[in-house]
Amino acid sequence: MKKTKMEKISILLRALFVIFFLGSCGRFSYFLLKLNIVPFKFLIGGFVAVFLFFLLFIFLLFRKKNKCLKVIVSLLFVIFGVMFCFGVVYLKNTYTFIENTQQEYDTLTFSVIVLNELNYQKMDDLQEKTIFYLNNDYQEEIRNILQSKIEYQEVLNDEFGSVVDALLEKEADAIVLEDSYLTILKDEIDTFENSTKVIYTFEIKEKLHIENEETKENAEITMSPFILYISGIDQWGDVVSSRGRSDVNQLAIINPNTHHILFVNTPRDYYVQLAGTTGLKDKLTHAGIYGIDKSIKTLENFYEIDIIHYVRVNFNTVVKVVDVIGGIDINSDLAYKPRNDSRFINKGWNHFDGKLALAYARERYAYTTGDHHRGANQQQVMTAILEKLTNSTVLISKYNSILNALDGTFQTDMSMEEITSFIKYQLEKMPSWKIESFAVTGSGNMDYTHSMGTKYKLYVMEPNMNSVKVAKQKINEVLHEA
Repeated sequence: MKKTKMEKISILLRALFVIFFLGSCGRFSYFLLKLNIVPFKFLIGGFVAVFLFFLLFIFLLFRKKNKCLKVIVSLLFVIFGVMFCFGVVYLKNTYTFIENTQQEYDTLTFSVIVLNELNYQKMDDLQEKTIFYLNNDYQEEIRNILQSKIEYQEVLNDEFGSVVDALLEKEADAIVLEDSYLTILKDEIDTFENSTKVIYTFEIKEKLHIENEETKENAEITMSPFILYISGIDQWGDVVSSRGRSDVNQLAIINPNTHHILFVNTPRDYYVQLAGTTGLKDKLTHAGIYGIDKSIKTLENFYEIDIIHYVRVNFNTVVKVVDVIGGIDINSDLAYKPRNDSRFINKGWNHFDGKLALAYARERYAYTTGDHHRGANQQQVMTAILEKLTNSTVLISKYNSILNALDGTFQTDMSMEEITSFIKYQLEKMPSWKIESFAVTGSGNMDYTHSMGTKYKLYVMEPNMNSVKVAKQKINEVLHEA
């Protein structure tokens, strides 16, 4: 029988619905396989189920003559097709996010600094003048950039403090410092920021290298216990450099076999021997100005451990993530108004938005134990975030928003395969993690540091070696428990 025009249109529409379904399903499958986060048994089961439903829908759509049934099946093809499209967005965003955390290059910002009283305004004013900078791996790049601007007299120095002194004592007309050093000066020398100014900035890009790279490549993080270094840097904006003071120094000892996580906090001002140095010790936070690898090696030496991976976050990370997940609940043991927020924190349970959570994590002046209590607060905030993400539907409902919040403020050396394998492990096992915290202690003191030399005494924290001994024992217990 010859088909009517309406019947032909109906067949065409049904064919388009099927093509739309197949296209969206195919694209979803491509990203699902590319991302590789779904356990194999779920993957096979899902593909078989989709295939069987497809055959059933095709039979009902083209073989059955019930018009109402054909309309229903057509709508189901459209609905499932749209669902696959949304799934593509989720998977694509996940892949892009993980890819963006893999930092291959470091972007370092350098500043040319002069004294206000000498009235230098631009680089041309430093023609034939004396410029000091550090004798390190970047001297050649600095020299090339400066020589493209002016002719000048170069003086290299091995000590950061000596370079600063040269400017303040007017031996140098200008100095060149990487911005991590500049941050230290603004905090440690009260008069520095008001007595100096930056007249020129430039960037140097280099390939990022982590010393224990070979060890990390061989790690099976879903099968063997490992240590992750969590570094919280005192910066806003995107994380574009591996350098910067680390105000948060948490070791996460993760045992995937016993589902046990131990957080060990080391105060930022802990007075330790920086890796690769002799003589004066320094604040742990200052290790970060020499690069993330210096912080890692310093902690490895101090605790006699191997750190397999690191994660770096900044102020933006905490604020954005806490806001996206709808805030966190924290039990404060003290009522006070934090320095970095105008609101009041009550003794007992509080519901924090992102800014208040960050203020709580940064506060030390309200407590008699200062930095010790701050480390405990930081662990509270991290635990509250983890518990909300793993014990509720927040991770699913806010998934894309969480990825957007983390974009640019989250950096790790974990490979794409390691991250996705851990996600796959969590989806397959759905373990309930036991989270424990410990903080090493110490006593305040004023002393000279490797970074600032023997002219400036800074506040440091002398380690309580008994607490360090306990931390080492706890770390080994988690690593070796079965």
